[in-house]
Amino acid sequence: MQTIIGDWRNKDGSAVFTVLGLILVVTIVLGTMTRVGIHRSFMARKLADRVRAQAYAEAGANEAFTIIEQDWPGRTNAANFPLTSYGQGSYDVTIVDITNNVALIRSLGVCNDATVETILDIKNYGDSGSSWDMTAFDYAMICGGTLDFSGCGSISSTNGQVLMHSNNDMNIKGDAQTDISIESSTKIKISNNVTIDGDVAAPDLDYNPSKVTITGTAAVHSVPMVPIPDIDLTPYYNHASDNGEVHNGFSLSGGTYTPNGGILWVNGNVWISSSAVINGTIIATGDINFGGQASLAASDCGFALVSRDGDVKNTSTGSIEGLIYVKTGDYEHTANGNVEGQIIVNGDIKKAGNSDVLVFDQTIPTPPGGTPEGDIIGVSAWQK
Repeated sequence: MQTIIGDWRNKDGSAVFTVLGLILVVTIVLGTMTRVGIHRSFMARKLADRVRAQAYAEAGANEAFTIIEQDWPGRTNAANFPLTSYGQGSYDVTIVDITNNVALIRSLGVCNDATVETILDIKNYGDSGSSWDMTAFDYAMICGGTLDFSGCGSISSTNGQVLMHSNNDMNIKGDAQTDISIESSTKIKISNNVTIDGDVAAPDLDYNPSKVTITGTAAVHSVPMVPIPDIDLTPYYNHASDNGEVHNGFSLSGGTYTPNGGILWVNGNVWISSSAVINGTIIATGDINFGGQASLAASDCGFALVSRDGDVKNTSTGSIEGLIYVKTGDYEHTANGNVEGQIIVNGDIKKAGNSDVLVFDQTIPTPPGGTPEGDIIGVSAWQK
């Protein structure tokens, strides 16, 4: 009887351990399934957040492109692209200028902890019926004729690489210093104590290495000619006419003049002297003489001084902000004044005197009313 009872006790103990083992296994299985379920739920939320962030980034890029398509110059105004709440997150757009007609749209979409960036290459292909060639706007100073750069002075930049080009000969002499790369389609001659903080390129290069310092590469090879843009000035005339600012000849000696509507159109010659201040753009059919201590700040169209059929002579010790464009004639720069912008001349450029002449700030002229009608602005690449 005792043996029988002992066997039953052993069986009862085995059953208890079996039950406990089953409970442990079930607990482990349930725990594993719970953890797997939680992980899957977490990953599903992460994936959903990333999908939303991608959609927000693309929405920001599309919105930015719509704005730029309507107003190409407005791409440089950060206020046009504020941080924007969207859906369950936001998008933040930054526009990066590459050249005067190419830019990047970088749009960062955010949803909870997920961030996705979308990058678009956009390009202004111009008006298919326009005679514009935008290449010239990549240069700080460019001319279709001969460029003579002499005296003490320098060229610098506020925004990176600076280039100076001449379709004809380029002569640099005196104690000049150019913080710039220079090129000519025919010949470059450098004499006296000159420092070029950049590269030099021309089919014919003439200089004395013992006197001339070139910090970059001096290369002898062919250099393509760069077309000087033939800009239609009709929209500017119409704007000036609408605002009563078309004059037959114009002179100002001292005082301040602010053209109504920002653009002064002159049929004939212009004389600005003494301490005169111009708050706006001057476009003349004839010669422009800018002297004394006169200063000028361009209007929103970007042009500072424009001569359609004549020459521009700048002898002022003051400053000019904006693009100087001489459509057919020559540009001469003496005295101690400077330009902050660009100089594009179809004829010759002559720089002399003790002048820093130019701080390059790329300036694309825009007809009154914004982006020129007919401009084709599109997405040239979708990087991601």
